[in-house]
Amino acid sequence: MQRSRFILLASLALAASTLPVACTDSGTAPGLSSGEGLVRVKLTDAPFPTDEVKSVDIFVVRVEARVATTTEAEADENEDNGSANGWKTLASPNASYDLLSLQNGATATLGEAGLTAGTYSGLRFIIDPNKSSITLKNGTKLTNTSSPSVTFPSASRSGIKVNLSKPLTVVGGTTTTLLIDFDVDNSFVMRGNTVAQNGLLFKPVIQATVTDAATVNANLRLANATASGLDLLKGTTAVSGGSNILFGNSSACTSVDAATPGLNIATTGTTTPLPGFTPTLTAGTSYTVVAYPNATNVTTFVVLTNTFIPTAGQAGLRVFNATAAPLDVFVTAPAAVLTTPTIANVLTAASSAFVSVPAGSSQIRITATGLTTPVLLDLGSQAFTAGQNATLIIAPPAAGQTALRAFLVAGC
Repeated sequence: MQRSRFILLASLALAASTLPVACTDSGTAPGLSSGEGLVRVKLTDAPFPTDEVKSVDIFVVRVEARVATTTEAEADENEDNGSANGWKTLASPNASYDLLSLQNGATATLGEAGLTAGTYSGLRFIIDPNKSSITLKNGTKLTNTSSPSVTFPSASRSGIKVNLSKPLTVVGGTTTTLLIDFDVDNSFVMRGNTVAQNGLLFKPVIQATVTDAATVNANLRLANATASGLDLLKGTTAVSGGSNILFGNSSACTSVDAATPGLNIATTGTTTPLPGFTPTLTAGTSYTVVAYPNATNVTTFVVLTNTFIPTAGQAGLRVFNATAAPLDVFVTAPAAVLTTPTIANVLTAASSAFVSVPAGSSQIRITATGLTTPVLLDLGSQAFTAGQNATLIIAPPAAGQTALRAFLVAGC
């Protein structure tokens, strides 16, 4: 099952207003597979209007999600063995957070984890009431056992249902944002005339707003067909898997906000952006960026869209020609006689359309357009994966050489 890379911004707000969320994901995190998703949980707050209260300290044990819709009773059962009912842990901070210190957009990161791609309808917070408390401005600390006290739903651990605005959809290779609104003002009820005399009763009200990653993020990777090493930068910092990309290699797939990607490409060892890379990206779309030398040997960029669904059981193939002459490409069984090109007449500095090719190993040979001989480049046996798209980049000869060069780049 494909797993998706995504961020969970669990912002615990004390008012029911929706706060802005920004994606911060920049590529596959160490220790996660390319199809796995990253969950980053953050905590925030809005102003709490009770003048008597100095701090609201909630001890968060875990944040969990599951496929099934969750009732209050289900959120509060099996807190120490959540996996038995399909709960997946998103964060395990095991720490106390003063919600009143997280106002005006401030956040605290609770943790992060991978989550399998799919749709999740249930979300819960597990807190430790025995480690949670409310401190009044006069110094009185309300706990489960103090007098006055703050009464939590249970004496040990409590699972709290989070109401989702819509199911949390995790899409493979993208980032999903989840903003959690912890309405503290309505979650603590006075039991008498004043908090100082009568204490509080905890009746949690928690909402969550979901922004699907596929609606805001785009995925891309950089393929290098130049003689210089390149870095793919977010601002002036190389993205994960984006440093010192040499000829014939590509970066890791990077997920960025399509509207404001903030990406640059620089020669390795510098942070000065190379001119000409100003991509216009569409959310939910995958791209391959090819860096290649133009006719005057200046590094040039082309942004190719990976939107192709190959025939069932086959792979997708496209060709980008960075050489000075049109070319034909043959994808055949090993040593097969060349007859009709698989992709014909790929012009200089242009890409072909995608075509479906057999999955498994095939021989790739390149000739001048309209000819079957001589073979200008024989790549030998190359493996294609069913359902996956790839771009064949054909590059000019290296300095002082005459033979063409080529390499395959998998789509994100």
